[in-house]
Amino acid sequence: MLARILRILLVSAALWCGYAGAAGEPRGMAFDVYIRLEHDMTEGELVLRAGKPDHQSSDNVREGLKSFYYFPTAGNPFITTISLRSGRIFNIERVRKSH
Repeated sequence: MLARILRILLVSAALWCGYAGAAGEPRGMAFDVYIRLEHDMTEGELVLRAGKPDHQSSDNVREGLKSFYYFPTAGNPFITTISLRSGRIFNIERVRKSH
């Protein structure tokens, strides 16, 4: 629960600061990509379908926990968070950015 709260705070802070990742503007994730993601999909399959994330964090290296963030864009106002454990998707969240 604490890890989830910290992830939400991280994403909120990144959005508030206008962080767009190292590559520049956020690319976000299109809805047709989002609906094709599945639990237990590998990290490689995720990146192949959705592209590199706008931001990535390692939550617990020993347990292989990491999160990929796809930030909202003008045409797609959703924050998509994909959580991975040992290189496989175990949680998918998509929330509309509030103004």
